[in-house]
Amino acid sequence: MGSLQHQSAKSSHYNKDAKHYDEFNEEKSAVINRTIEGLLQKYHVETLLDLTCGTGSQVFWFAKCGYEVTGSDFNANMLKIARGRAKKEKVGVKLLQGDVRTAQVGKFDAALTIFNAVGHLTKNDFEKAMRNINGNLHKGGLYIFDIFNLTFLAKEDNITSLTIDYLVTTSNTQARTIQYSTIDDNGTLASYTTSYKQKGRGTAKNSKSGQTLQVYTIKQLQEMLQQNGFKVVKRCNVDGSKFVENKSDRILIVAKKVGEANE
Repeated sequence: MGSLQHQSAKSSHYNKDAKHYDEFNEEKSAVINRTIEGLLQKYHVETLLDLTCGTGSQVFWFAKCGYEVTGSDFNANMLKIARGRAKKEKVGVKLLQGDVRTAQVGKFDAALTIFNAVGHLTKNDFEKAMRNINGNLHKGGLYIFDIFNLTFLAKEDNITSLTIDYLVTTSNTQARTIQYSTIDDNGTLASYTTSYKQKGRGTAKNSKSGQTLQVYTIKQLQEMLQQNGFKVVKRCNVDGSKFVENKSDRILIVAKKVGEANE
């Protein structure tokens, strides 16, 4: 597979992962959800908008914590699963289909885009999303998001920390997934995946795929946010510990709306 060029993901990009998304991310969600919950309490947030809610990891967590939560996502399959969860768990949340770059849902105390969601956008589209998120917030509202840290990933061989190799075995089937990643000077993180599946003694079948994310340094994020009506008020690791620029693999940002964003 040749080098990948980064483009903003289409809605259909998430169709394949929708069914197993909760199972894969539930444990990881708990760590960042607890960190965000502490931040919401600190800043006295009551109303919350998740603009990349997927199948609902954040939406249901915070609704059960007593926040008034609205979820939005532009993938219909993800939302179908989220709505099924809402009905099954009897959680009263509003779930809407919309694009983080354009969806105008209302005015909220805080907005979320979690799990590197904005990395699926180009830089220009991320800035468009920032302006749109600004328009969904009350004066002084918060935008909370996470993204991989370019400074860390570009240093020495740190990119290898993203390599995965896992094997799942059932009664008569083995499935193995191997993924490695590269990163360039522009912050394009490219991940290449090979999947193998074998039933019984049959011939193993394999498939290859790739995807890209746009990642940033903390300085780039601060400048982009400032240009689009925000001021960074906190940066930390996803578990709430201190962010160290050359040692932290991800950045969790809390940005405060300080003005109206201009298109």
